[in-house]
Amino acid sequence: MRNSHKRIQQLRKKALGTYAISKICQVAPITVGRWIAEGKLPYFTTGGGHRRVWEEDLVKFLKAHNYPVPKNLKSSLHPTILIVDDLAVTRRFIRRALEKTLPLAQIDEAADGYEAGEKISTGIPSVVILDITLPGLNGIKVCERIRLNKALKSVKILAITVNTSEEMKEKVLKAGADAFICKPFQAEALIKTVGKLLGHS
Repeated sequence: MRNSHKRIQQLRKKALGTYAISKICQVAPITVGRWIAEGKLPYFTTGGGHRRVWEEDLVKFLKAHNYPVPKNLKSSLHPTILIVDDLAVTRRFIRRALEKTLPLAQIDEAADGYEAGEKISTGIPSVVILDITLPGLNGIKVCERIRLNKALKSVKILAITVNTSEEMKEKVLKAGADAFICKPFQAEALIKTVGKLLGHS
């Protein structure tokens, strides 16, 4: 239980309000509000109606507009990845491949759709590597639920499945996946696809 809690904490990301962002950028809060209104800065709204921006999105904004990135925000440059597959051997293969090429990544695992949903709602991963043929709540449903939640719009989804048909590929992408690869796959193909989703060269 303690190790599971630790992994969930690793997936957690911080969100900042307009006042905190204005201090980082050294501008008035109203300017941050304008950036948000103009769609330059992605945000979500809390239950109390407050606008919040994920650290990772703020870092991207700062870099794009040549603002210095504070040291306490640089951790947001390290991706968080959730591997969702009911087969332990597949999860282990994916984890090893990621750890070799993305040593700074924070990696967590889920064995089914329900566990994945719980972990995603607790902390927002950069990328979800999602098996489509999960028992119970399948990957299509997980994908759809992620896309229905506006707070999760920054999450990239890589769908993996043994079903190689064009019909399945179309169904998965329609459900909201950003990329699709078929099992079995080579580590190189996995890393290349994950890299593209993270915006890496």
